[in-house]
Amino acid sequence: MSKTEQPGRAVGDTDRVPWVRPIIEGDDALLSDIRKALVTGQVTNNGEFVRTLERRLADYFGVEDCVVVASGSAALLLATRALGLAGARAVVPAFTFIATLGALVHNGVTPVFCDIEPDTWTLSPTHLGRLLASDPAIRLVVPVNVFGVPPDLPALRRLLSGTPTALLFDNAHGLGTESGGAHCTREPLIQTYSLHATKTLPGIEGGAVVSSDPRLLAEVRRLRNHGLAADPLESTPGFNAKMSELHAAVALRSLESLDAALVRRREYAARLRRVLEEDGRALFVTQRIPDGVRSNFQNLAVLCRREDRGGLSAIQAEFAGAGVETRRYFWPALHDLPAYRGRFSLPVTEAVARNVLCLPLHSRMEPAVLERIEASIRQVAARFA
Repeated sequence: MSKTEQPGRAVGDTDRVPWVRPIIEGDDALLSDIRKALVTGQVTNNGEFVRTLERRLADYFGVEDCVVVASGSAALLLATRALGLAGARAVVPAFTFIATLGALVHNGVTPVFCDIEPDTWTLSPTHLGRLLASDPAIRLVVPVNVFGVPPDLPALRRLLSGTPTALLFDNAHGLGTESGGAHCTREPLIQTYSLHATKTLPGIEGGAVVSSDPRLLAEVRRLRNHGLAADPLESTPGFNAKMSELHAAVALRSLESLDAALVRRREYAARLRRVLEEDGRALFVTQRIPDGVRSNFQNLAVLCRREDRGGLSAIQAEFAGAGVETRRYFWPALHDLPAYRGRFSLPVTEAVARNVLCLPLHSRMEPAVLERIEASIRQVAARFA
């Protein structure tokens, strides 16, 4: 290990291990595809690469069809709009990225925040059941994949069976996660993915929508192109949410290398989780992976047991001193934002959001980087446990 890799000493930004790092295969094949798009001038408007990406993603998911759009946030926005629930109320966890909330609010849907499970940090079926029983105006439930771990979708689907309430799955973190051996779970009426640069399948920017209802996918396709209809007189206002050919080319190359990237991520995560659970167990609690789930490990998160001795700020500073960047994510919980503060009691969410910390995990990591993270975990655990 070189001097710059010694844990415990202060290092500069260029010498630190970032908590996320986009890994994009910028090889000659990708550059050739980008050059082709630029030379032909077919750089947007549902070109060859976009159509190919939709077919290949559908094959990967094991579904009939898939729609790609400009971003994961756009996927959520259009999926919600396609459901036509303006004025309705929707259950959503407060422990999620703000894009989940934005898709509802910008569609005129009122959020009703639900608590989460204390070990998987995903939407609580128990609390959802209470909300459904007390609020007959709820017409949508939006569970979220958290760091690569899906919620208990069969349980949620059972709760909604026979009701008019739809299930929209925010699976932005879930591309590559397997549940019951499948890449795409069948319970949600509609679900969305993110192809952001930091995700397991990076397209730099991009999103995807999958649904068991072809009419919903047709509506998403129409809405992503300004809401234009085949008969112009039937058009309604939509969005410019098309994925460009350049982003689609990047996503296609990322899809080719996805399986290898997932093998590496799972190996790295297993190695780091082992250190957290053995040498760091007095301080750190890892996220539970449910039976039958094979996580993509979109992020590697832990709960820190101790809130004294400076709390998370002190723990983060200790990691930073060892050259390891960490991030409080998701934080703050959405029910703590000004518009909702004081209106919802979510004790588990509050405890998790207060104590969660994400450590670095990338799709390609050198042995020396993994060693530095392992050493920093042991150092921080010894300092704060």
